[in-house]
Amino acid sequence: MSILFGVLEDRGLSASEKDLQLFARATERYATNEAAFSINGRVGMCCQVYVSHERSKLETGPLTDALRNSLSFDGRLDNFTDLAQLLGLNETESSDSEIVLAGFLRWGEECFMRFTGDWALSLWDARGQRLFLARDHAGTRSLYFSQTRYRTRWATYLDTFTASGTELRLSPEYAASYLANAPVREFTPYRGIRSVLPGHYVVVREGKISQRPHWTPVIRTSIRYQADTAYQEHFLALFGQAVSRRTGPGEPIVAELSGGMDSTSIVCMSDSLRRSADPDAEILDTISYFDDSEASLDERTYFSITEARRRKTGTHVDVAFSQRTFDAPDMAFGTYQLPGSDRFSLELEQMLLRNLWEKGYRSVLSGIGGDEVLGGIPDGIPELADYLVQGSFGALFRQAVAWSLPDRSPIVATLSNAFRYTARLYTRGNPKNRPIPPWISKELRHSFSENCQATDTFTRRIGIAPHRLENALSWWQIMETLPHLSPRILFRPEYRYPMLDKDLVEFLFSIPPEQLVRPGRRRFMMRAALRDIVPVEILERRRKAFQLRATLNAIRAAQPKLDRLFTGSRVAELGFIDVAALRHGLKATAEGNVEWYQAILRAIAYEFWLGTRGGRTEVTRTSEDRHRVCPSLAVFSGHRAPGSLSDSGCTEI
Repeated sequence: MSILFGVLEDRGLSASEKDLQLFARATERYATNEAAFSINGRVGMCCQVYVSHERSKLETGPLTDALRNSLSFDGRLDNFTDLAQLLGLNETESSDSEIVLAGFLRWGEECFMRFTGDWALSLWDARGQRLFLARDHAGTRSLYFSQTRYRTRWATYLDTFTASGTELRLSPEYAASYLANAPVREFTPYRGIRSVLPGHYVVVREGKISQRPHWTPVIRTSIRYQADTAYQEHFLALFGQAVSRRTGPGEPIVAELSGGMDSTSIVCMSDSLRRSADPDAEILDTISYFDDSEASLDERTYFSITEARRRKTGTHVDVAFSQRTFDAPDMAFGTYQLPGSDRFSLELEQMLLRNLWEKGYRSVLSGIGGDEVLGGIPDGIPELADYLVQGSFGALFRQAVAWSLPDRSPIVATLSNAFRYTARLYTRGNPKNRPIPPWISKELRHSFSENCQATDTFTRRIGIAPHRLENALSWWQIMETLPHLSPRILFRPEYRYPMLDKDLVEFLFSIPPEQLVRPGRRRFMMRAALRDIVPVEILERRRKAFQLRATLNAIRAAQPKLDRLFTGSRVAELGFIDVAALRHGLKATAEGNVEWYQAILRAIAYEFWLGTRGGRTEVTRTSEDRHRVCPSLAVFSGHRAPGSLSDSGCTEI
């Protein structure tokens, strides 16, 4: 994953390569090749090249055409053949950067919707004096931007923004969402630094910034076949294509292999494709994580089945939550730009460094997203809501009966749930309906409510079928949980997500919901299509266990330490939380109450993060801050260190 960053200076000013070289120091250790710089008047771009797939060898860094348009591109265009033919280019000799620039000349900003693959880019339109920053439909690369009076900056990683030692203020919007265990959307921990949203592009012109979508998860097309087998054949072709696109020639790839259906399906599909072409072909190496603190959580039983079938044992990593001691990470290795890490996660990084990066693996194949897009959640309520909105009351009653039988739910209760779900779906923009931890301060609650009102709107949902809205909401939930959004300190591999392939997702969001999940049968189509590829023990296993006992036990054991952590709390000093209320919630969680355990973990993570930022933390109070959002904001001195873990929920449509 090549690292992009750059600057756009105000009119009359020129970009400086010296500035770019300073920024480059923050992330140079994560690239596989030297940095390439480009100065084009007011625009300066840098690409720290990361060679991971065969076509990435064609990339030489930022590219400028005869019209003085400049482009810095990271990623992979999967439809490069079709695009090259439309643009009259030689597909084998033209890099993806050349294709993108030619596409912009032909289609303007509409070109972004034509690109299929995993990518992010910065593009300078010399004639229109416009800067474009764009991410692919799934946001498989991170891309941030900021603007001051005279300069716009952008970068793949937040590290770049702290490289010059510039003081950064905390973002109360981010703190409000993060501490409330809610979506952070485009916010970052720092005021004035935002993320380009997945499926969007940012336009900067004359000091003004606008963000526009080029793709939406609300897929309005419909695919209808007469037979189930037709859906299965179509899925099999697209799934094979999604895996093939991400496992082609290039630097070594390691695939995550759990005992679940998604990662196992990806690994087995890759094996099937390679061995059908060559029985002696080399198959993917794998890495598997396990937690044997509870029998129901141990995945080794299941991923061992797949390893035995493919006759290849991978790397096994113990990630039991019981190992967490709730100690801050060692700052000697660097500073995280995002909250979410502790000493155990840093130790895990060190282990992965030895077993992955130092062995030459540059890309990680992940199965994330499969549950949400392939019917992994056995819920028929969206389907019932469709019938309700359509006025198909006969079908509504029949399917309500069918969905009530597997768990013997009363039909009246099933129908009632469908009615309530439909009402909430079209009116869920009201932030008062979203629970907020009781220790969140009044000021942050106000900020949180404003965030929700700005993103959840009633009118944008009218006229869209419930199951399509549910698909979109699930999609935004995935977008905040992708592991590349929580970059490590020690190394940063390129993550690839076959389940989020654009062509595959558009197909899955276009077919009838009953093809994905049926009463008593989740992942209906997937199971039928992969029955000759994936071990039956994996296809027919129940949903993977999700238990909180280990988490609660770890919190209980560390409660005295955590009480001390929040003595003189930095989060409280900033006016973000009420420590007494937090300690009450911590005590309740340690005693087994699970209501706020995720918010407790986030408060701990944020406190750790503030403590490891280094430099001086000041509390500033201005009349503007008091009136608008928060009574206090921290000021940090910048450091040149990378970031780490984070998680979140769903965001807006």
